[in-house]
Amino acid sequence: MRKHHLFFPILREETRCWYVLLAAWSMLLVLPTYATQHEAAEPAATESDDPLEVFPLLGLDEDYFARLTDGRPLSDEESETLWRVMYHLRRYPMLKQEQWAKTDKEIATLFGKPGDFRGHFFRLRGRVLKVEACRPPEDVEERFELAGYYRCRLELATGRIAEVYTEKVPQAWREGAEPNAEGGFLGVFLKLLPPEKTPADASEQSSGFRPLFVATRLAWYSDDVLGRLGMDRGLLDEITDHQPILPAEKEAFYQLLNAVGRVQSGQLFRLAEAELLKLPKAWRWTDAEGKKRYSVVPLFNQPDTQRGRLAAFSGTARRIIKVAIDDPEIVNRFGFDHYYQVSVVTDDSRGNSLTFCLRDLPSGMRYGNLPHYGESVRVAGFFFKSWSYRVPRLSDDEPGPAGAKTRWQLSPLLIGRSLEWFPAPKPEESNMSDLIVGGLFVAIMLIIWAVAWRSNRRRSRAKTLMR
Repeated sequence: MRKHHLFFPILREETRCWYVLLAAWSMLLVLPTYATQHEAAEPAATESDDPLEVFPLLGLDEDYFARLTDGRPLSDEESETLWRVMYHLRRYPMLKQEQWAKTDKEIATLFGKPGDFRGHFFRLRGRVLKVEACRPPEDVEERFELAGYYRCRLELATGRIAEVYTEKVPQAWREGAEPNAEGGFLGVFLKLLPPEKTPADASEQSSGFRPLFVATRLAWYSDDVLGRLGMDRGLLDEITDHQPILPAEKEAFYQLLNAVGRVQSGQLFRLAEAELLKLPKAWRWTDAEGKKRYSVVPLFNQPDTQRGRLAAFSGTARRIIKVAIDDPEIVNRFGFDHYYQVSVVTDDSRGNSLTFCLRDLPSGMRYGNLPHYGESVRVAGFFFKSWSYRVPRLSDDEPGPAGAKTRWQLSPLLIGRSLEWFPAPKPEESNMSDLIVGGLFVAIMLIIWAVAWRSNRRRSRAKTLMR
């Protein structure tokens, strides 16, 4: 009896052959489609050296840039390009944007040959004059997942007015604000818009063209220490207290670590001392020596009011660990691959630790989970958030799920450059008083020994004579 095939039972030989051919033909039709979909899902956006070559890999053809015409208002057809650029910028590698970004030095060349710079990135700063919240058409909202956007006006260093379309602006500027504050952006140049007023002189008209850019966000460089270090204060809007460092907060965290690397050693301490007397009395205290000190109380109890504030503390470092950064893009963007996490207990923290993330440590300072570690330090940093992290549970009476070996702990998290270390004196560095006390002790012991030796010797002689 003939055995039936597993997949083609009771079919004749000819019929089975036709089924095999049909299956093979179907595979040939499906495989190219699958490969195309797979390539679209995983674009090799970082392999190119031209910003215009990356957009097609993300799904934006160069034809959309060819639709743009300089010197005219933005048309409906050109708006399609704007929406698509805004959408695809979400996936455009930030490392490439920063590497290819041109500065205000090239902005003058742009006005002469705008077509040569279309689709290129610029990093520009200026004074933010107006931020207008806008709602996209309904079909644009659905196709590009765009609930809203902002049209911003900036006066560049050259005096030109630039228009920037972006999805994100600082929270303080979201309701039709006129900030009149320092800001900037990293965005894509699309076209030159016509002057707002049509002058009679052609030369005046050409000087009034407004460059149009699309950016992922509008930065805010506040008029304080943080802003002067080049930190975008708007990134701190993304912070959530009483949580671990969330994915949405990574950019702000590393941007701040990068910003403190621009200051010289000791500079943050001098800046913090200057800011101390400006604080409300509730945010500082006076120690036993009459010196003004930063208080830890608002960092624990009012974290939302402390965001980005510079503070300095003296205390004992209980733990220092080196944290390796495992994200290659972060390492390539900012140029450092680790930082140090320092737990510090101060006089007014009642045994609770403050956590500092620092770029550097003083030369020779030990770090790691060392037993009975304790070093006297002074450290300054910018408050980032009320950080939640896990620590071992010490008893079953502590709050937490039954059987859990860890519990959540809250700690103010600050970011700084380095710290001042006051190492304890080594034994060979003992002062003169210690040497005198030690010498007297040795002398007394020698005298006692000499008296006992002579006493024993006399007794031995007496016993000898009595014999």
